Amino acid sequence: MSRAPEDFEKLAEQLRTFLTQSGWSLRREAKGLTFYYPPDALGIRGKYSIALPVDARRHGVGSLLHGAAAALQDIYGVGDVGSLVNRAAAIGDMGGPARIVSRFIDGKTEGGSIPLASLGAYAENLEKSLYNGARFKLGDDSKVTRLLAQNFAKDCRFLQSEVGSFIARIEVPQTTLRQADLFGREEVSSTQVCSSIFSAIQFLNERVLNGDMPIDSEDSLADAIALFDVELLESLARTLTGPEMDAIEFAFEAGSIIRTTKTGWLSAEKTDRLRQFVDFIKAQLRGENDIDVSGSIVELRSRDPEGNKNYIRVVSMFHGDRTFITATLSNEQYKRALSAHEKKRTVRLRGDGMRLKTQIRLTKVEDFS
Repeated sequence: MSRAPEDFEKLAEQLRTFLTQSGWSLRREAKGLTFYYPPDALGIRGKYSIALPVDARRHGVGSLLHGAAAALQDIYGVGDVGSLVNRAAAIGDMGGPARIVSRFIDGKTEGGSIPLASLGAYAENLEKSLYNGARFKLGDDSKVTRLLAQNFAKDCRFLQSEVGSFIARIEVPQTTLRQADLFGREEVSSTQVCSSIFSAIQFLNERVLNGDMPIDSEDSLADAIALFDVELLESLARTLTGPEMDAIEFAFEAGSIIRTTKTGWLSAEKTDRLRQFVDFIKAQLRGENDIDVSGSIVELRSRDPEGNKNYIRVVSMFHGDRTFITATLSNEQYKRALSAHEKKRTVRLRGDGMRLKTQIRLTKVEDFS
C-alpha cells in the first residue's frame, strides 16, 4: 500500500504540533533532524529528546515517525497519542502485510508443539479480537461495519510455526476497510486496526498484568476508553489467559516497524487482577444512556486538529453536585465550542457515557449545542 510524501509530512506536522502544545522545546538541529526536549513538569531525567525529520519526504522516515509517536504514547498514554501511533504504522507499512506474532512459553511447548486445546483457545479468541478490533476502529455497529469486520478477520492467515517454544504468526491482509470521506471520517486501514489491537494487548500486559496502578483509576479508564469496547476487551483477555501458558510474548511487525510486549509469568495473582480489571471496565463502559447536561466550558484542547478528536471539559451542576463533564468533539463541534467559549456562553452536551467519582465522561456525543 504505497503512501504519498504528503502523508509523511502531515504526520510529522501533527507530531510537531503535539510536542509544541505539550510544552516541548526545540533546542537542536543536526543531520537532518530536529530534537525536542521535554518540559520540566514531566519529571523526565537525563538527556531525553524526541527527534523528527526536517524533511519528512526523504526516504526511510516512516520508522522514525513511528518511534516518535510510540515514545509519546509511553509518556502521555493511549488517549492522547494512540491515533498517531496507529497512523504512523499505517503509512510506514510498505514492507508487506502486518503481522501479530505470539510466542508461547510453557513446559508443554518446548518441543515446538502446543496442546490442541491451547491453540484452539488462542485462535478462537484472537479471531474474535481481530473482528472486534476492526468493528471498534470503524466506530459503529451497523450491518455494513459488521460485514467489513467479518471479512477482515476471515482474510487473516495463520502462518507456519517455528521449532522451540511454539510461535504463531497471524498475517493481516493489506487493505483499506474504509476510505476517508467528506463527513470527516478518517481512513481505516488493516495496519491501523492491527496496530490498535497490539496497543490494547500492550496496555493489558504492561499496565494491568505487570503494573501497579489501581485498576479503578481514572487514568486507566481514560486509556481503556480509547482502546476497547466491552467485546474487544473480553476477547483480548481470553486471548491472554485462554491458552493456559506460563507466559506469552507478542510482536507487531509492519515493514521495518517492530513493537514487542509480553505478559510475564502468568501467575494466579496476575490473571485475577486482569479479571478484576475486565469486570471494572465492563461496568464502566456499559455506563448510562442519554446523559443531558449544560454548563460552562473550562478547557478546550485540540492536539490533532485534523483527526476529529478534540477535547472539551465543562463544569455543571449535576444532581445537585458541581461536576466536570469531558467529551471528544468533531472538528465542526469544536469550532462551535471555540465560539461559545469566546462569548462565555453555556453549552449543552447530550449522549451516552459514564459517571465517575469526580466527573462524567461522554463516550458518544449525540448532540452539542
